[in-house]
Amino acid sequence: MATLAQKYIPLEVIGKGSFGTVRKVRSKETGEILVRKEIEYTSMSTQERNNIISELRILRELNHPNVVKYYHHDHLPEEKVIHIYQEYCDGGDLSKVISTFKKNGDTVPEGFVWEVMTSTLLALHRCHYGIDVKKVDLFRGSDQTSEPHVDSETVIIHRDIKPDNILMLDSGKTIKLGDFGLAKMLTSQNDFAKTYVGTPYYMSPEVLMDNPYSPVCDIWSLGCVLYELCNLHPPFRASTHLQLQAKIKKGVIPELSPLYSQQLRKIISDCITVDPEMRPTCYDLLETLSVKMFRKEMELKTASATLNEFQKQLLIKHEELKKTEASLKDIEEKVNKDKEDLEAKFRSFERLAQVRKNELQDDYSMLQKKCDLQKRQFEEELTLEFESRKKAMDLEAKEMRLNYQREFKHVVEHEVQQRLSEILQRRKSSDPEQQLTRKKSDSSASSFERKAKPRGLVSFLKNSHKHQYYHGTPPPSSPKRSPLKAKNVEWDAEMHAKLSPVRAQPAPSNYKKRVTDEFERLTLQKRHVPEFEEQYLRKNYRH
Repeated sequence: MATLAQKYIPLEVIGKGSFGTVRKVRSKETGEILVRKEIEYTSMSTQERNNIISELRILRELNHPNVVKYYHHDHLPEEKVIHIYQEYCDGGDLSKVISTFKKNGDTVPEGFVWEVMTSTLLALHRCHYGIDVKKVDLFRGSDQTSEPHVDSETVIIHRDIKPDNILMLDSGKTIKLGDFGLAKMLTSQNDFAKTYVGTPYYMSPEVLMDNPYSPVCDIWSLGCVLYELCNLHPPFRASTHLQLQAKIKKGVIPELSPLYSQQLRKIISDCITVDPEMRPTCYDLLETLSVKMFRKEMELKTASATLNEFQKQLLIKHEELKKTEASLKDIEEKVNKDKEDLEAKFRSFERLAQVRKNELQDDYSMLQKKCDLQKRQFEEELTLEFESRKKAMDLEAKEMRLNYQREFKHVVEHEVQQRLSEILQRRKSSDPEQQLTRKKSDSSASSFERKAKPRGLVSFLKNSHKHQYYHGTPPPSSPKRSPLKAKNVEWDAEMHAKLSPVRAQPAPSNYKKRVTDEFERLTLQKRHVPEFEEQYLRKNYRH
């Protein structure tokens, strides 16, 4: 963790003394210029060092416009140094002002003397009474207020008021009192010798004689400073310390320059009073009419300066508002122009979009018509292809059916021929005289061969012994072939019913009808050819 000293950049030295060095420093974070007093405590006791720390903590709470602002302090035990960080006053101190006027042979203006006195009294009022002085009310009676109480626990006595400790800020516009409390911590004569460089021109008699002192000792020192401002030299001067102490104890001072007002000279004379009981307090001086008038004038100046500053700020704000207004106007014009451009682009885009939409709709209509045409053509092609394939399949099925029928017909004719041959053989063996012959010119044979079918033939053959061709006993049995079985039982029953009356009637003697004629008659009846075909296919074409 960085120490406090590492947060500042050390700059040039602006003063030196027996207690240490005063130098300017710059903050690394904010860039603010401060003053750092580097106090060496090598010869101090532990109690004295603790007193310094305690007083510095009190000074941290001392915040007044006419007091040099105290920020913080830092203890470096390795170097046995205490760093005190305070406000930097760029106007210098009062001793430089006095030297400048003395060098130039000029007289310090009385207004500046009044300002130094009033500003210092305001700072001392905050130190002695712990409160800020109230604003001046010229219409208030003098008996309505009383002097504030001095609290011995919180009172701060400067004890080291001198031109070097009265500083100026903003080129003399603000007077500030510095180095608070350091003199109060130094109680021994040795400390006095180390603290004060040169002759103690501004020390009060009670402090000089090491008697009990009160806050009015600072009033003595202030009177001596004001005297030096008017006459450009201290009120007490001597060649030795003893002679100086003797003159301070008497309190006799030369006359002030008649260039200054009687009121100012009287106040300075009252401040340099040997008896502290007769010496005016800070409150008494601030309540004098001349000081109150000057305080009021300072307040008015401060208020006027504040108003002027406020007016300047208002003017700056006004100019900024004007610039902002002009900038906003430009921005508004630009925004309006951009808006118009965008609206024009949007309208153009809408027109293009509408045109494109119409084109797309036209393209879609054309594509839809084309798709419909292609669809109809494809449907027609599919229909034609389907019909052509259907025709081809029908032809193929018909051809296959015809092939099956021709094959079936061939088989049936072969079977019929075989049965006829057997019948003829049996008839020849039983009645050689009555032979059943088939003429070549008889068309019934071919008709019999074309039209006869096994179902009727089988029924006819089963009942053939009842016809006129059989006379006598039936022929001997021959080996039987299993006839084709019909699937349609109902059709068999119907055919049996039709043939039963024929079988029941006796055949006439002269009946010589050919078998082929009977088969031809039977073919004229209802047939269920697919049943025979199915039976045939099942029997011969099983897989």
